[in-house]
Amino acid sequence: MAYALWPMVRLALGAPPGAVMEAWREPELLQAAVTSLVSASISTALSVALGVPAAYLLIRFRFPGKWLLETLLLLPLVLPPIVGGVALMDVFGPYTAIGGFAAAHNFPLTLSMAGIVLAQLYITSPFLVLTSRAGFAEVPKDLHEAFRLEGADGWTTFWRLYVPLSAGSILAGVALTFARAFGEFGATMLMAYHPYSLPVYIWVQFTAGGVPSMVPIASGIVIALAVVVGAVRLLGPRLVRRG
Repeated sequence: MAYALWPMVRLALGAPPGAVMEAWREPELLQAAVTSLVSASISTALSVALGVPAAYLLIRFRFPGKWLLETLLLLPLVLPPIVGGVALMDVFGPYTAIGGFAAAHNFPLTLSMAGIVLAQLYITSPFLVLTSRAGFAEVPKDLHEAFRLEGADGWTTFWRLYVPLSAGSILAGVALTFARAFGEFGATMLMAYHPYSLPVYIWVQFTAGGVPSMVPIASGIVIALAVVVGAVRLLGPRLVRRG
């Protein structure tokens, strides 16, 4: 616990409040923070739309090669993020069929907000699949059978039974996905060095001024994320109970 907490406490308290406020008045830093917030929100929404139904299909159906598919879905979590970025560039880069077609129609998939979202989505989407799958696995089988005996189709069973009973796991996956997307650096640096996301901006400051130039920025991030995580832990269970 001390090993995990002490560096963050030192970083949060390592810069005078005035230095933190001055650093966070920089327009370029604020723009990078907005870019990360918007892109992380989009990639998290896409992860929910795609990952939660995928988790339901994996828990409810058996098919040949299922174990291989589940194994491959874990790869973005264990690959070095820079390797994930290379893989994405090989599919969506400007000289590929998909990337070239998109760029020709004024929708570039690199050096754009789309590139940031693609990088974040690829690296973080397994979180929602894994957490949702774990929640779905805890739904009692007799409740599932009762729904089917009452004539509920697959969509109704998913939406009215599995999602409400697994809301806590899904919410945890949403929080993990958003936090990881917000901080994604390796794949994002390859797919979209510009516009700066917050992690890329911090890296640029590090290369220009070393660790001292990063401390006020990093202190503000630690404090802000601590507040967000605390709010999720306090309000999340209440929202689940109300739902």
